[in-house]
Parts: sequence; C-alpha cells; structure tokens
Amino acid sequence: MARGRPRRPPPPDHTDDPISVDSTEHFSPLLWIPHSEHRVSLASRESQDPLECKNRAYGMQYYSLMDPYLRNLGLYHLVDILETESKATNASLIQALVERWRPETHTFHFQFGEMTVTLQDVSVLWGLPIQGMPVGGISDSTDDKTINATLAELLGAEPAIRDNGGKSRFHVRKTALRALFANRGLHWGSTEQDIERYTRAFVMDLFGSVMFADSSGDSIPIMYLELLRDLGTSRRYNWGGAVLAHLYSNLCRACKPKSKQIYGPTLLLQHWSWSRIPVAVPVLNEPDDAYRPAFGKKWYGDHRYVNQPHGKTVGIRLVRGQLQSLGDTQVSWTPYSELYDEGRLPQIVSDDEEMWLYRGPLVCFWIVEHHYPDRVLRQFGLPPLIPADPDILRSIIMGLHRITHGNHNNRDWSTYYLDHYNRAASMSENLWQMSEVGEMQLQGPPLLRYQAW
Repeated sequence: MARGRPRRPPPPDHTDDPISVDSTEHFSPLLWIPHSEHRVSLASRESQDPLECKNRAYGMQYYSLMDPYLRNLGLYHLVDILETESKATNASLIQALVERWRPETHTFHFQFGEMTVTLQDVSVLWGLPIQGMPVGGISDSTDDKTINATLAELLGAEPAIRDNGGKSRFHVRKTALRALFANRGLHWGSTEQDIERYTRAFVMDLFGSVMFADSSGDSIPIMYLELLRDLGTSRRYNWGGAVLAHLYSNLCRACKPKSKQIYGPTLLLQHWSWSRIPVAVPVLNEPDDAYRPAFGKKWYGDHRYVNQPHGKTVGIRLVRGQLQSLGDTQVSWTPYSELYDEGRLPQIVSDDEEMWLYRGPLVCFWIVEHHYPDRVLRQFGLPPLIPADPDILRSIIMGLHRITHGNHNNRDWSTYYLDHYNRAASMSENLWQMSEVGEMQLQGPPLLRYQAW
C-alpha cells in the first residue's frame, strides 16, 4: 500500500442528487418564485412526466410570387430558412433549458452565470425586423359582420372557415384555411388580388404554426389578419420583438411544476442553443451539408459546426448533466461576430444592430415581457457587469402573466398597455448604455467581480 496522504474520494455527481422541494438556498433572494414552485424542483424525479414540446409546421405551399410581399413584411428570410431546413425540435434539449429558466429575469441560469435569447438572436437567426410598430391592437371584435367582411375581403373566404366551435369564435381553423388555398395555388397568370390573398393565408399559417403558436391547436387568431391588410408597406411591424415576447411568455408558463406542454417559437430556442451551447450528443457521419447551421445557409456559408446536436434525440438526463457541467469557456458568447465582420449578414440584420441593446418591454397584443440585455452582456462581446434589478415590480409581472386571450372582447391592447406600447415604439430612446454604469463597476477584473456576485 502506498504511503502518504490517502486519496480524496471523487466529488459526487450533483446532477443526480435529489433536490428538496422545500429548499430555497440555491437561488438569490432576487428570485421571488420559491424553489418548490419551479419545474427544476422535479428535475431529479425519474417518474416525472416529460414536458411535451408542441412544435408545428406550416402546411401551405410556398410560391416565389409571394416574395415581394414577404420582403415588405420583413418575413422573407424566415420563410427562406424554414423552407430549406428541418423543422423538428429536440424535446429533451427544450425541457432541460426550461428547467433553468427564471421568469423574474427572463434568463437561463447556469453554473457560470446567465444567458438568454435576445433581440440580437432573433434578428440574426431568423432575420426578423426588431424595430417598428409594436404588434398589437384589438384582439377580439364583437361584431360578427365585421369579422366575416374582413375574411371575405382579405382572404376571399366564407364564414365557415371560422372556428366557431373551438376555444374562441375569433379564430380561423388552420385545416380549413389550408384546404381552401390548396385548391387555388398560384401561377404566373394569378392576379395581384389572388397573390395578396394567398400571401395573407400563408403568413397566417406561419403565425399560427411557428411564430405565435399557442394551445389553441387547429386555430389561428383572426386578430393577426388585420395586420396584413396593407402588404405594400415595408417593415411596418416589430415581428422579432413580438416573437421574443411569445417565447418569454411560454417559457415563464412552462417552468411551473404543473405545466405539461410548451408552445410558442420553440424552434427559435433550439436554433439559439445550437449557436451558443455545445451539447455533445452523437453526431452522424453525414455529408458536410448536415453540419451547416439550421438558421440560414444563404449567409452562413459552408462552415462545419461539429459541436451542434445533430443526430438522434437523446435522453433528458444526458442533456441535464451536460448543461450542469458547462463552463463559461465552453459557451460560444459571440457566435455571429465573424459573420458580421465579413458582411455576410442580411441588410435587415445590419440595419437593426443598434436595437440589440434595447432594455424594456416587448409586446404582442396582451403579452408584455421585458428584455434585459444588461444581464447577458457577454453575449454582445462586452465585459460582464452586475446587472440592475428588473425595473418592474413583482406584482406587475405577476399581473401581466395572468392575462390571457379570453374574455377581453373589443379591448385595444395598445391603449390598455399604453405605457408599455409607447416604450416599445421608441426603442432607440431606451437603449442600455455603458455610460450609465457606475465607476465601481468598472474597477478591477469584471469577470471575477461578476462571478463573486
């Protein structure tokens, strides 16, 4: 037997340790949701029900005749991406990320600090505009004649397309919408009216399936149709901000222990994780095309991304363990810098660069969620600083999260949430500035100070 100090036993694997549901010492006092009221309290239970990831794909045929209108709307790049890439999501990856989401700060909490999906990610990954008019207005009109007239004018559809027997009579049935336009299609002899109506139907399907998917299943809220009335106006709405608000809102609901499903733009969350977090799962031996990023071949080129989770879906325990063991040097903090420096990003992304550091509310009708870029400054190539507390009271956040679509007939949300909408409409006046940081924050090594905090 060798002499000297006995060998120290290896440290335990904390990813498998049971976590007491009554424990609160794992989190900062800033986080007002108790440990037992968060989904992470169930993470060590083998018998827990998995979080079902409700991902849908739009079903209408794409035609290049729609491109001028899609460009005007600011949706062309997203459609181009979805037309050329897989739309499947990795449920284990999504659930593992949900377990690290905190609704107070809208960030994922890791061992090394915080990360989140930002306006920068929405802009670069999906090519959506992140400035313009906030997406909102009247959600449910009580006038059936007005609704039917709108359907007839903008879609050329009969009232039977409405979802009168489902969750809300203010929805269009997705299957009926697809069936109606499957028989029409587009060709070079189509009139401008035909192309406009088909484009509106196509975008409505895109809204209800990918960008703003909700628990209504086969239904798409009619409220979005009015936003598509004028297809000739270029980049009128802040679709990127609305999509991010939807993602934040769905993550805030899904992180509750009783949640069984997650809706919304989960595909965006997966694209974000592929670009920033190297989850080492089996990689298939496929041609180089299989390793191109899933968020836009047109401007990402032929780079191999061998650390991305291509291949078959793996179990939740493996993904949890790998997220738990991640260090800050393993994360890709600035994955888009090379693309930006070489001018390989679309013009719509470059035009909106200034808005990446907007700090304030993101809105989409009744959904209001806040964007805090100062909590994840390393994602913008800046030194980490101790962030300010959220500038909205806990009671207000809880009140916003209780608002749902139902029972708000004829409510104009842009008036109801006037202050939030006005701030979202003036993003350039609410940008986070390094000049606002106190001198104490800038003294000494910023990373060490942040880690101590």
